[in-house]
Amino acid sequence: MIGAVGVLVSSAVAIWGLPAAVQSSEVAKQAEAREQKKDKQDDAKEERLTVGPAIDIVAAEPNLLYSRRFAFAQRTTDAESLPDGGFMSKKYWAWFAKNKGLRVNEATVRVTIFPLHRGTVVIQNMRITDLSCRPTRYTGTAVVPPAFGDSGGDALPTAVAFDLTEPSPRPWKNEGWAPTEDAWKLSGNAFAKAIYLDGGEDFDARAFDLSFFTEDKDCEFGVEVNVTTAGRGDEWYRVVFPGPRLTYKVAGRPERYETSVVSESVEQPPVLRGRYTPDRPLPLRKGTFLPGPGRGSNEKDPAS
Repeated sequence: MIGAVGVLVSSAVAIWGLPAAVQSSEVAKQAEAREQKKDKQDDAKEERLTVGPAIDIVAAEPNLLYSRRFAFAQRTTDAESLPDGGFMSKKYWAWFAKNKGLRVNEATVRVTIFPLHRGTVVIQNMRITDLSCRPTRYTGTAVVPPAFGDSGGDALPTAVAFDLTEPSPRPWKNEGWAPTEDAWKLSGNAFAKAIYLDGGEDFDARAFDLSFFTEDKDCEFGVEVNVTTAGRGDEWYRVVFPGPRLTYKVAGRPERYETSVVSESVEQPPVLRGRYTPDRPLPLRKGTFLPGPGRGSNEKDPAS
C-alpha cells in the first residue's frame, strides 16, 4: 500500500511538477544567492574606491616604431642568424628580444596613471630610484632601423625627461627636439604645478611619456610616482615595467660598434654590415628647475 502511494506521488510530481511551496522555496534561494553575489561585488567596488592603493600605474614597452638606435652587447657575425622578416614583423621582434637589445642613449616609456579612490588624486612628483650606471658593454652590434615618419595619433601625453648623468636625476619638462638649437629642450620642472585627477567610478587618467637620457654608460634604474589623496596623505608608488620588472635599462653610446645590422626599409629583412660609428647624441638644453609644490618635491635633491 505504501509503495502504491509512493508511485502515485512520483507520478503526480512528474505530471504536475513540484508543489508550489517547493518551487517558491527554490526561487527564494536563487534570489538570495543573487543578492549575496551583488553585495559581494558592491563591497569589492566600495573597497576599491576607499581602501588599498590610491592609483594604478600601467607602463608600456617603447614601440620600435619610434626608436632611433639600438645595440647588442655581443658581436653579430652570422648573416644567417638574422630574421627573415621586416622591421615590424614578429620574427624581427623575437630576434631583437632574444639578443637582449637595448635602446642607446635615450629611451621613452609610456606610463598611464589611473586613480582608484573617490575624490581627487594629486600627482606631485616623480623620481629615479636605485640608479646604477657603468661604462657601456653594448659595443658589439649596432641595430639601425629604417627611416620613416611618425604615425600621429592621439593627444600627446605629458612629456617628462630624466638626465641620468645628473647626481640626482630630476623630472624635467620635456619640450622635445628643438630644430633651431639641434638639441633636446628641457624647460624646467615637469611638476612645478601639481596634476589633479578625479577618482571614483567615472575616473580620469593621465598618460606620461618618460624619457631617459644617458651618455656613454649603461644605466639601470627604477621610477616612483608621488601622489597625495584624502585620508592617505603623501605616498610614493613604484612603476612596474613590462616583463614585469621593477627596473629599466638604457645602453650607453660607445665610440664604435664591431658590426651593424641595418634595415633598408620596413618590409625588407635586415642585412649584416661592418663596423659602425654612431652619431653624437643631441645635447640637452636645460632651463631653470624650480621646486615642485608641497611634500611631493624631492627634498633630497640639492639642485632643486
